[in-house]
Amino acid sequence: MAMVLDAFVSRLCTRLLTYVEEEAAKILGVPEEIKKLHRRLKRMQAILADAENRCFDNKAINLWLKELRDLMYDADDIIDECQIEGEKLLSSDSSSSCCGELVCCCYPPISCWHEGKFRQEIGHRIRNLNRELEQLAKDKDDLHLTPAPCDDRYKSRISRKTSPIVEPDLVGEKIEDDTRRLADLLIKEDNKKIQVFAIVGMGGIGKTTLAQNIYNDKNLRDNFNPKLWIWLCVSQDFFEFDLLRSFIKQAGGDPGEAKEKEVLEPMLSQVIMNKKFFLVLDDVWDAQVWDALLRKPLHSGLADSRILITSRHEAIARQMGAVYIHRVEKLSQEDGWSLICKIVFEEYEEGDMHLLSDVGMRIVEKCDGLPLALRIVGGVLRTKEKRHSEWEKVLSSPAWSFTKLPKEEMGPLYLSYLDLPPPLKQCFTSVTLFPEDFPIRGGPFGNRCIAEGFVTSEDGTPLEDVAEGYWKELVQRNLLQPYPQYYDEKGYRMHDLLQSVAQHIVGDECFVGNARAFENKIMSSSSSIKLRRLSIVDENLETIPDLIMKQTSLRTLSFFHIPLIHHLPEDLFRKLRSLRILNLRKTAINNLPTSLGDLVHLRTLDLSNSSIREIPESIGNLRNLQFLILGDCKYLHSLPSGVLRLINLKALVVEDAPLDGIPIGIGRLRQLHTLVGFVVNGSKGCRSGVGEDVREQEHKRYQHRRFCTLEELKSLSQLRCMRMVKLERVSDRAEAKAAALQAKPHLMVLFLHCTLLSSSFDVQQPCADDYEEEDIKRIGEVFEELHPPPCLEKLEINGYFGREFPSWMMTPSSSSLRNLQWLDLKNCGLCWPLPPLGMLPQLCYLSISGASAVTIIGPEFLLLAGGSAGARGRNGRKTNSCFSFPKLETLVFENMPNWEEWWWQWAEEDNQTTSLLPSLKILIINRCPKLRSLPESLLCHVTALTTLQITRAHSLRNIQNLPSLTELILAHNSSLERVSNFPILKHIDVEDCEELKVVEGANAVEHIQLDDREAESLPEWLVGAGEEQLCFPFVHKLTLSNKIYRRGLSDWPLI
Repeated sequence: MAMVLDAFVSRLCTRLLTYVEEEAAKILGVPEEIKKLHRRLKRMQAILADAENRCFDNKAINLWLKELRDLMYDADDIIDECQIEGEKLLSSDSSSSCCGELVCCCYPPISCWHEGKFRQEIGHRIRNLNRELEQLAKDKDDLHLTPAPCDDRYKSRISRKTSPIVEPDLVGEKIEDDTRRLADLLIKEDNKKIQVFAIVGMGGIGKTTLAQNIYNDKNLRDNFNPKLWIWLCVSQDFFEFDLLRSFIKQAGGDPGEAKEKEVLEPMLSQVIMNKKFFLVLDDVWDAQVWDALLRKPLHSGLADSRILITSRHEAIARQMGAVYIHRVEKLSQEDGWSLICKIVFEEYEEGDMHLLSDVGMRIVEKCDGLPLALRIVGGVLRTKEKRHSEWEKVLSSPAWSFTKLPKEEMGPLYLSYLDLPPPLKQCFTSVTLFPEDFPIRGGPFGNRCIAEGFVTSEDGTPLEDVAEGYWKELVQRNLLQPYPQYYDEKGYRMHDLLQSVAQHIVGDECFVGNARAFENKIMSSSSSIKLRRLSIVDENLETIPDLIMKQTSLRTLSFFHIPLIHHLPEDLFRKLRSLRILNLRKTAINNLPTSLGDLVHLRTLDLSNSSIREIPESIGNLRNLQFLILGDCKYLHSLPSGVLRLINLKALVVEDAPLDGIPIGIGRLRQLHTLVGFVVNGSKGCRSGVGEDVREQEHKRYQHRRFCTLEELKSLSQLRCMRMVKLERVSDRAEAKAAALQAKPHLMVLFLHCTLLSSSFDVQQPCADDYEEEDIKRIGEVFEELHPPPCLEKLEINGYFGREFPSWMMTPSSSSLRNLQWLDLKNCGLCWPLPPLGMLPQLCYLSISGASAVTIIGPEFLLLAGGSAGARGRNGRKTNSCFSFPKLETLVFENMPNWEEWWWQWAEEDNQTTSLLPSLKILIINRCPKLRSLPESLLCHVTALTTLQITRAHSLRNIQNLPSLTELILAHNSSLERVSNFPILKHIDVEDCEELKVVEGANAVEHIQLDDREAESLPEWLVGAGEEQLCFPFVHKLTLSNKIYRRGLSDWPLI
């Protein structure tokens, strides 16, 4: 079994029905044959679900499905080709209204001959397809297949609602006991050498879950540098350079473009030199990852560093010299039922929980104590009605005893697959195309599913929203699990046992592995394989194997970890004409052959992070292309004009590619919903060179004739996500107004960037001396016209050098930015005052950095003028509302060198009716050297604040009165003297605050961390003057990262 035919045929029927009504079909003279094909497929569709469920046990059914699947792939190609050819004929003479046989007389002889030839060939192919389909329809009668009941299977269980991400499911006392015991062992001091600890057990038993619990243990984290807290997924076929690069990045280093072991090993050794680290190596299959790769460079770290591994094999742990090996046991029946209940039931559903406990315990018994099986089956039960009969159906499923799977314990996993609606089955099996432990993100995964045709919408819902719903359901069903640690973006992965099930289902249609294994598979196959999807994972591959070019049925071709291939064969794409997805991400390929234009079926081309230097003009032939991903292509300086012919393009990503501009005509791509990295050019090139020399401005005069301006955005009404860069080039406000941002009804994410000038780049913020007054006035007018629509959820402004924020930010009424949830204001160095953002009802995250003109933040920041019932300005005038930042959870101020005052004065009689930042949990202040104090009124009102981090606030002397605070981090605050009145504070971390003498009213503190590497004694605030014991009665942990623990000073007895 491979492609899920039930879903594939349904989508194909929809395509046929749509196409037969199009003018292109009439021009080609194929409507009747298309209608016949549609009728036959419709009649056959009813029995496909039964055929696919029985194909593993019945060779005849399996063969019949294979033949039908091959025909469906051919039909899909034919529809594509008909649409492309028909569109060409329609567009070649737009003035002609002729059709049928009359069309030929309207075209030049060559075009007429080509059309006639194509009509003859395509008609012949469709008739052959119908004949073969008719024969298969006759054969199905001998297979005794049962029609499925006519229901709405495609919609019934696919949630469109936003749901919380499923957190790791931890149940029972045993995992907590195991976590505490292992954490204590890892913390225990032994400075002789770096020690290795191991967690071992069978697949799916919960090794990674236990390791994650330990990894997140607060007591353990307090004993290691948070910047050297590393998680590496090793897997069976790990790549040395990938592991080394990942370690370096997570440790705060930068491996650059290096991919050689000889270069990366000393780099790793340097980044952890004389530092204490904690490393988790998850899913180790070979001790060589330690012996031959990591042991030598890690020796430069401190001897009290620790390594925790997970493995299925105890022998590997012993080969790695583990000093302690913990074997994970299966869950008890009671803990298994608790895990199911945690996944399936809400707290208020205790009655249902009790009523279903008998059948539930029998389901638990079938899962045999394996946490993975319990979580997967729990994901199935979550989609069912809480009725005894529904749960009995799950219990009696034949999947439990299915014997055709690679391993016995996979029955529950196969049950989950069978329970998926057909579209989700396709999405689930497509995960097999990723290497093991590859981080998968929702957006790119959804785009891939759209490109493959797995995502359909019958009610007009955008395909992107449908794909997001598919993704969320796969996560909620526990088929995708959060990646334990990924250093730069959130990702998910599929457990390797689930991946084995998916690979078994797709059979010979897909292959993932290195080039040699691929060649062995093809050469050793007893029958011809029609490979449809191929992922090559091979760091040693230097040329494209000839055998790949013989796979003419390929629809997806991906390369992973291929650093050595710089060129592709010129005829590669002529032979792989059926490709839908081509993934060359992170490869060293410099150029693409012109035969790229032969890939007329291609939907996705991903060249991100590659060494590509030029895209061939022939890309314009790819009229079906939907996703063109060119982000972070450091050597790509221009786009070919051919991209303007990509009429079905949905996403163009050119972020962080050094493009000079976007070709004129981008506005014709009306299907674009994502445009990331739109390089702005002004209509008056001579005025777009802010801060540039004469030669650069002359270059701009030439460029503005070649590249589009903001006006072309007007017609892109489907945009959902857009990032604009080099906005300083916009000539005037009329040009900005022409973009019509406010009229874009779907725009949810918007990034507005101006280029930071080299003269102020070191401090990463604009400086007034860098700009002419004319330029400052002009950029203000430009931003005034870039008014986003009210549907906007995420906004970033970076490098804006106007003196005032635009009016749509200064008066953020409940209608203008009412849906804004995330706001980041970076390097708006000339702006003052800050926008009064307190009335934004949905704002959850706010970061302000590089606001060097700000000297005072007063009550106007919290609310609109006249917006708070309790707020009074310095003139004593009372304002009149009662809420400010109702949902804000994280507030960050960073790099504000001139900020001195932060204050509000609240009228006593109104305190009861005023609510300031009621949801704020995290407050971060960094590099604000002149800030003298925190506002007392604010601190009294912020009752949910749990974490306060203050760094390099050199004028701050006092911090006090935060009753809800549990974590306080203070670093490099040279004038800080007193910290007081934190009744429930648990953790305090202090570094380089040498004037700090008093910390009081914090008797609940349990852990104190001191990071002063040059200090040689405990600070006075900790030991007191002449005291014989520490000033904090409940402290049970003291973490020292300085000279104290190395020297036998007088404080040692006290410690």
